Amino acid sequence: MSNAPLFVLTGVVLTLGAGVLFYLASHQQQILSRRLPFRPCVVGGALLSVLSCLAFSGATSPLVGIFMAVISLMMVLSLFPLVAALIIHKRRLL
Repeated sequence: MSNAPLFVLTGVVLTLGAGVLFYLASHQQQILSRRLPFRPCVVGGALLSVLSCLAFSGATSPLVGIFMAVISLMMVLSLFPLVAALIIHKRRLL
């Protein structure tokens, strides 16, 4: 049995974590009352990004793994702020 699905799932979870850390380090984040410390969040996000590249590369070839990690990170960094804004908007309406 191949471990490729497990590597892909691990890569997706790591990419999600990296994107959330990058978002929480930004000045524009709206989830917390104040942003988290910049340096630990960016270092953690970068580490999770590298680990996601390794996980995706374990499921495919290294070049395709890096491409998958970058595309996943782009999706997280695009959709997470949108979801956060929708949640905050609903919270303000209540």
